[in-house]
Amino acid sequence: MADTVHALEPIDVKPEPLAEIVFGIVRDAIVRKDLPPGSRISEARLAAQLNVSKTPAREALLRLEGIGLVVADGNRGTRVVMPSAENIQHAFEVRGVLEGFAARRAATDAEPAAHSVLRRLADESLQRAEAGDGDGFRKLDAELHAAIAEASGNELLQRLAGNAYTLVWALRRRDTPSIGYQVGCAQEHLRIVEAIADHDASRAEAEMTSHIDKSRRFVLQFFQKEPVTTN
Repeated sequence: MADTVHALEPIDVKPEPLAEIVFGIVRDAIVRKDLPPGSRISEARLAAQLNVSKTPAREALLRLEGIGLVVADGNRGTRVVMPSAENIQHAFEVRGVLEGFAARRAATDAEPAAHSVLRRLADESLQRAEAGDGDGFRKLDAELHAAIAEASGNELLQRLAGNAYTLVWALRRRDTPSIGYQVGCAQEHLRIVEAIADHDASRAEAEMTSHIDKSRRFVLQFFQKEPVTTN
């Protein structure tokens, strides 16, 4: 299989650190499936495609491998992770533990200003879901989960939870939840945020864990119905 980085555009402006920019570009391309599962990414080709040196390309690929978005292919190369039922299950298990704890911490440690942000994001996610705006809902879903992790006050937890969230999205197929499903998810967002605002740590953790488990079951159900395709 040939290297597959044709979907990436060169970096024209290069503020530091370059490795962070390369990481973000490749991460987003993997999540969007512009770099499909199983695609080979070589350090040299990536550096040439993005018009950077090999060092930031190497650093970015090492970070991506640490998250699980790419894997070594045994031939001194790297490939985008292939989704499997086991990979999806494991990614959701990790995400559930991390984000459940983040919700618990947010319930005890979040500042009042954070409560307002969380409520706004939860309300807007419900509005987007009810309007049938799938893209808008997904954007707000990501913002809300990131905001809850940030409200935990634990920067390491925030980073790890963000990585787990990204890996889950990379492993998903192009599933299209129904409006009803997204409305249900948005209503769960509201329950999570209400538990955080009430400083009910146990309820916040339980609501978040249940929310992520529902998503796990949906993704696995969709995965098992769809054939695996690679480029």
